[in-house]
Amino acid sequence: MSMNLKIKPEVLLFIVLCVCIFVTVILGRTVVYPSIKAWQALKKEAALKEGELQHRYDTLKEIQKLKQDIPAIEKTYADFYKKFFPRGDISHAIKEIADTSSDLQIEFTSLTPLQAIKLGETSLGKNLSLWSIPISIKIKTDYAKLIDFIKRIENGRKFMKVENLSIRKNASTLLMHDIEMTVYVFSLQQ
Repeated sequence: MSMNLKIKPEVLLFIVLCVCIFVTVILGRTVVYPSIKAWQALKKEAALKEGELQHRYDTLKEIQKLKQDIPAIEKTYADFYKKFFPRGDISHAIKEIADTSSDLQIEFTSLTPLQAIKLGETSLGKNLSLWSIPISIKIKTDYAKLIDFIKRIENGRKFMKVENLSIRKNASTLLMHDIEMTVYVFSLQQ
């Protein structure tokens, strides 16, 4: 008994379509889906590497900028350091005071260095200590030249500060005054 089965073309098409869908799902789960996961993982890793490379590039740019800034910083430090007097020799400070007032026609009656005062350690490195060296000064001058002298001292090439200013009328001359002050000069020493 042989059966002659005839399958309608619509059913055959349906069966073929079902088989294709089944094969696609199986292939998708076993081949395509893991490939997509691996691709996503690689994409994420590439994004991390790109961020890391960008960070390194930015760091290298910053290093180059700092290398360009170093000479200017070293010059600023050297200029700052030159504003201090050498510790052992007070003659530099007295010469600076005399040079500051050379064109003011001030009469110096006394320049007396006093005991140096250690102000403390600095954060500039090299185990440097900051010292203040007071110099007692007595001069004869008028008010205008006194003000100019004080401005020159406090805004000069070196670190100096005027304190303890005392002004007395000079009885022998009309516009002249006897002035006593203490000028503090600053020194860095190891």
